[in-house]
Amino acid sequence: MLNCTERPFFITIFKESYLPVISRLNDESNSKNIMVIHDHRDINENVVPFIKNKWKLVTIRKTVAEYLKTKYSLESLFLYHPFYPYSVDSKTHKRKKGAVSISRISFEKNTDIIIKANNLLSRRKDLIKLYGCASRMYVHLFLGGYNGDFNKYYCGIFDKSFSAISNLLARVKFVVDLSVLRQDGGGTQYTFLEAIHNDCALVLHRKWIENVNPKYRDFKEGYNCFAIENEKELADLIRKDPDTIKIVQNAKKLINRHINIKSEWSKL
Repeated sequence: MLNCTERPFFITIFKESYLPVISRLNDESNSKNIMVIHDHRDINENVVPFIKNKWKLVTIRKTVAEYLKTKYSLESLFLYHPFYPYSVDSKTHKRKKGAVSISRISFEKNTDIIIKANNLLSRRKDLIKLYGCASRMYVHLFLGGYNGDFNKYYCGIFDKSFSAISNLLARVKFVVDLSVLRQDGGGTQYTFLEAIHNDCALVLHRKWIENVNPKYRDFKEGYNCFAIENEKELADLIRKDPDTIKIVQNAKKLINRHINIKSEWSKL
């Protein structure tokens, strides 16, 4: 028996397959439960009747909040996703070089662009290393399978700990995240914050910062990030190896709001 009569039930990751549980919570709860919506894929026409006027919705990017309101007339509370400012490995920051990707390797991450860029780079030191959990279907359909070029650059998964991520990024100059999500963009993701916190310059897909309402753009190409659209642009950027000091300094201005938002989340 689900006991949710005393306090709200808090769901941070939602999928449509959870609807039987959502329905039961609606029947048994005496208070409005809370659901965090990460992107447009969490909500569709089948889900709306189960949550509209029954759940308090929280969104972590303004583009998603606008989409829910425009598409489904769903009101949501926008809160920056919280970030803990853990200690970083500062001993090697002056010797930063090279590039990595620490995102999931999946359809919306455009990892194939990184693979193609690596194939254009002749110097081993320039190759972008891939870390993260890989979608087998995406690897098979778009990256040539595990016996193709993907395996040349894939370095596996890393421990999800503060020390592991800091050790991984301590010597790295660029973190490449080419996420493009329909009805989304402009704001931050955790991989972005990890990069910024560890003094790495972000390389984003230009669609992430340009295909959204200007008032929702946290990133500006050449100011607090680099941006590319294809493998040639990415390879050229890595070859040129531009100075990143100003880019990183400007990106760090985004961090504090994610650190200071903790009290707002605790009020939920």
